[in-house]
Amino acid sequence: MKKGEIQLQESILVTFFVIVIIAIGLIVFYRFSLNSLDNYEDDYREQQLMSLLITLPNELGYTYLGDSQNAVDTSKLFYEGNYEFMKLVIEQTYPFQEKVECNMQNYPDCNYFAVYNKQNPNLKNKLIESKPVSLYFPLTDEYKLGKLIVEYYY
Repeated sequence: MKKGEIQLQESILVTFFVIVIIAIGLIVFYRFSLNSLDNYEDDYREQQLMSLLITLPNELGYTYLGDSQNAVDTSKLFYEGNYEFMKLVIEQTYPFQEKVECNMQNYPDCNYFAVYNKQNPNLKNKLIESKPVSLYFPLTDEYKLGKLIVEYYY
């Protein structure tokens, strides 16, 4: 072989190794970007759920003469809204009594409101968040302590 042919083969071999190193770098960068995007999506879902927890008591809130009383009006919990795939539950925590699910027949002698429950069997992951709320029972004019629980499926 001539000296020129050997140099040509060396150049091709060096070019091949440089291309392989660049390809490995691009694959690593792609995996890193994909993982970062998944983390961003999870953070977005958590922020969306926290925003729902903040605004939902206002939507179901009790007002007296146009003045918000910072309490969930339990008579409004029988209205079924249209939310995404989630489960929305409000339960009375104090005074403690055995769990009795609320419906139109036993209201206000109950303490567990299944406000909304829409699940998709294809969605396997869920976020669960809860927050304390004040419950107002307008028929008895009583305030009780409760907990708002949201299970968000994705």
